[in-house]
Amino acid sequence: LPEINLTKKEYLDESILDNFVSYKHPYMYKRRLTDFIIDTFKIGYNRANQCIVFPVWDVNNKLLFLTQRSVKTKFFILPEGIEKPVYLLNYIYKYGFDTVFVTESQINCLTCWSYHLPSVALFGTGSKEQLDILNKSHIRHYILCFDGDNAGRKGAERFKRYIRSDVLVTDILLPKGKDVNDLDPFEFYNLLNDHEIDGAKLANSEQMKKFYLNSN
Repeated sequence: LPEINLTKKEYLDESILDNFVSYKHPYMYKRRLTDFIIDTFKIGYNRANQCIVFPVWDVNNKLLFLTQRSVKTKFFILPEGIEKPVYLLNYIYKYGFDTVFVTESQINCLTCWSYHLPSVALFGTGSKEQLDILNKSHIRHYILCFDGDNAGRKGAERFKRYIRSDVLVTDILLPKGKDVNDLDPFEFYNLLNDHEIDGAKLANSEQMKKFYLNSN
């Protein structure tokens, strides 16, 4: 992968993705990704180090960097020294979603999209800079789906403290030791119902229909 010069804002040429998108690894399907989601978000595979490759854009659809996740272990590659954006917020802006799921990892975010639910990821439990970005957005309802562990709980509480007060926040309590990707669609939608979230309504929103129509 190319070196990133952190002394000034630079973007990657999207042609770099051609090196990775020609092959769909079985791991992608194991992690509940669909062909549509893989193709739309240009998820690829790096044969050299056996990693799934995730493009990361800014809100203006400029390619910032690539992250990688091993298909063999939990090894995750995030370029050093970068300021973390909000993953896939550019798609939230593009289609005008005002109710958005918030996850820690890119995989969990993509799982939500595979379940027809708009989502962003924070590359962890979130930073002040990421919350500042969200506080400037048009999003009116955040549905938090942080991991079911102590770090996830702390992250959710911090999110609720620092997000602007004029938006709605629903905190989905995932089962202990679980994350979104551990739950199949039936389990996840039932969990949303337990928190009085109509997942089916969100999945069939006009914005989601537009997303699937225009991304084909």
